[in-house]
Amino acid sequence: MPATTAPTVTSQAAFVAPASRTFLAYAAHPNVQRRLNRVPAGTPTSLSADLVRGINAETLTLIQARKLNPVRAARALALTLATVSDAQTIVSASGRALNTDAVAAIAAQRLQTYLFPQDTAALESTVQGRLSSLPHGSDEQVVGSIIADCVLLFARADHADRPAAIRPAASAEGKWQALAGQKAMEVNWGWVSPIATTAVTLPQVTPPPAWNAPNFAADRAQFAALQTRLTDADRALALYWAAGAGTVTPAGMWMEQAAALTSQHALNGPDTARVLALTAVTAHDAFIACWRAKFQYVVARPQNWMSGPEVVQAGWKPVVVTPPFPSYPSGHASVSGAAARVLSAFFPGDALKLTQAAQDAAYSRVVGGIHWTIDGAAGLDMGARVAEAVLAGK
Repeated sequence: MPATTAPTVTSQAAFVAPASRTFLAYAAHPNVQRRLNRVPAGTPTSLSADLVRGINAETLTLIQARKLNPVRAARALALTLATVSDAQTIVSASGRALNTDAVAAIAAQRLQTYLFPQDTAALESTVQGRLSSLPHGSDEQVVGSIIADCVLLFARADHADRPAAIRPAASAEGKWQALAGQKAMEVNWGWVSPIATTAVTLPQVTPPPAWNAPNFAADRAQFAALQTRLTDADRALALYWAAGAGTVTPAGMWMEQAAALTSQHALNGPDTARVLALTAVTAHDAFIACWRAKFQYVVARPQNWMSGPEVVQAGWKPVVVTPPFPSYPSGHASVSGAAARVLSAFFPGDALKLTQAAQDAAYSRVVGGIHWTIDGAAGLDMGARVAEAVLAGK
């Protein structure tokens, strides 16, 4: 996005995340406090914005290389960037002589190693390269490791790795069925623990209309008509936002935008860390609400209908490959509505562009042939409500 003269994160018109905010209770963890008390008193260094953006970019590269699916990519970004932000918050309030960049780099590398164990050696080499230019000692090493350990306590108990549920094939009209060769993806993800909200306060998706309700029937008719008159621009939009495994995924696309905005608005390190962490954890939490609804309502994909028994359009194929999970709501719309709302709060001068990008992401899945319009509308709405809950600290 081009640079603008919009207010920065520290301006009166923009949202300012509380400087004391952590995403998990690291600051109160007795192990962290006990170790901090052993560090000589002094003024910690300021976190570098370049370091934060570098860790974000590195995580996106790992996501792409390891072909993480969208929900696991969002979790990886949320855990890593929340760790960086919390390390900054804890160290800056400690009154201890610590190099904040070193603590954050060490903590982030521990999380990345947990998330990408195949890349342990490369990650160790990267962090050693970073530390070679940063004054640090055993205090930074131990404090960074303890902060990471606190995150890992949460991560290992967040239900992301619970055994996959076996879901019987649906047979009722309008219910999703996996296509030939597909296996339902991440059936349990709706029960993963949110980071910036709770399972109780996490906003939920508005229930979909009945399959044969007039508004859903009209939606299907409009979808079928649209598929007969797709333009090159429609196809390009669908492919731009496709963002499947092997890419940075939709959450990653928004993290790229978030990082670019922090650079364009010349944010300092602590504010960059807060923006990226809030964007990442909000996207992660929105995906949880999205997946809970997907496997609760089990709404059929367009391909189930277009190429099903009715054969609405003979020979039709979607521009984007149909994913192996139900249609309602759209995951792209959910994460885009969430990220756009968070970033609009920080960068109100860019709100129109961000909102349009979220709407484009939702519409791309309709012209791509894999979502109904109602899927996108519900996802955008829910994602924005998740963002409001996160921004409010609920």
